[in-house]
Amino acid sequence: MPRTVMLVALVLLIAGVTSGAASAQIIDPAVHNLERLTPLQFGTDESPASMEPREYKLKVGKGYRLKIAVVAPDFFRSIYIRKIENGGVEIKVPALDEIEFEKGGEAELFFVAIRPGKFDFGPKGMIERGTVGKFIVESAAGS
Repeated sequence: MPRTVMLVALVLLIAGVTSGAASAQIIDPAVHNLERLTPLQFGTDESPASMEPREYKLKVGKGYRLKIAVVAPDFFRSIYIRKIENGGVEIKVPALDEIEFEKGGEAELFFVAIRPGKFDFGPKGMIERGTVGKFIVESAAGS
């Protein structure tokens, strides 16, 4: 008799867990509830070497969207890249070093920060001239 009671309890437990799982949504931060970051702007008529913003503060484990054309290999190796969108084309890659355009343009990077640290970024050929920004990725433990 105790074996039957245990079996019934186990079946009820499994039924409760599976029905709860069916109604619960799994939220992937790389797809849902992304924080849209201020688009990165390079150059103005007055100052072709300008870049705004020069700093982004991020949290490990949080999903983001960023319009970007930049060189940032250390940062790109410290995030999980969900996808890159450019002109209606979706690009899915495990890693990259830079996003470059022949004649201007932009891409949107969908990613999740996975490693804390400070990472420099900037336009190709301009980093050496001082046009440098910083991604500051903070640990999720501080939240």
